[in-house]
Amino acid sequence: MIIFLFGEDSFRSSQKVLEIKKKFLSTDKSGSGLSVFDCENEKEEARKIINAINTSNLLAPKRLVISRNLISKSTDDEQKKILEFLKSKKKLSEDKDAVLIFWEGEMPRKNNALYKFLDSKKGEVKSQNFEKLAGIKLEAWALKTIKEINPEAKISKISLSKLIAFCAEDNFLLFQEIQKLVSYADKEMISEKDVDLLVKTNLNSNIFQMVDAIGANNKKEALALFHNHLQKGDDPFYLLSMFFYQFRNMLKVADLYDRGTRSEYEIARVAKLHPFVVKKTLSQMRNFDFSKLKNIYNKLSKLDTAVKTGKIEIKLAMDKFIAEL
Repeated sequence: MIIFLFGEDSFRSSQKVLEIKKKFLSTDKSGSGLSVFDCENEKEEARKIINAINTSNLLAPKRLVISRNLISKSTDDEQKKILEFLKSKKKLSEDKDAVLIFWEGEMPRKNNALYKFLDSKKGEVKSQNFEKLAGIKLEAWALKTIKEINPEAKISKISLSKLIAFCAEDNFLLFQEIQKLVSYADKEMISEKDVDLLVKTNLNSNIFQMVDAIGANNKKEALALFHNHLQKGDDPFYLLSMFFYQFRNMLKVADLYDRGTRSEYEIARVAKLHPFVVKKTLSQMRNFDFSKLKNIYNKLSKLDTAVKTGKIEIKLAMDKFIAEL
């Protein structure tokens, strides 16, 4: 059997992989039939994956082989070997004793040969695209998650809206905060007060404050807020991602607003953002026109490239970004 899991929502895909592993290990107590390969760190992944699929023993007649990020992280040569193996092993999709999972923590390039092969085998390969959830779909997922943790748990609509906004649609953080809230409420209705008390809002709310300070040309305050985060131990790469998140949202909202869409609900629906996020974003746009937002976003993109290619250190890059706006 071949399973192909991919998409932007790496948290939900990782949960699916965990679910499959647990089911497999419920029958293979020793775990001798389980093999996991992280293709970002492993060498000669293709040979190891092929050997793991082909090799069975008396203790582990069934095999579960998980290949992580083969398409996005491994070399073309390694992918070519796997592709040739899949083409030669035509009965693998019907083999219930050997399960091969290709797990990508992002959306693969659609012109990639291995992706195209797996995507073309609709009837033979069980594939699932974990798209990034937003709006009503994200609310539904959060409610489902709450009920899975405790069927008796409840949350008010405004509390759910706040919770999702505070977590910036980060499903990993959202899942952690849901667990905390369900445990704290202990079968009582999760209230807005509970969300304010327990959810880590400091980072996200301070991102809004930093953006406000930038819009007001108060670079001193923006830099002070940034360095407060660093002193508390916050990851500068996460801070950078939050800047991307907020300015990308502002571009979406500004574009729709300039084209005549004034309803917060309609902007949220078209932009696929939570209404709470749209409301906060609209309040910030008084200090930004569309051209200024585009210029800031382009600077962020160049900064991101410079950091990832080692041309500048992340903390210095963020300092320069704020100071030079």
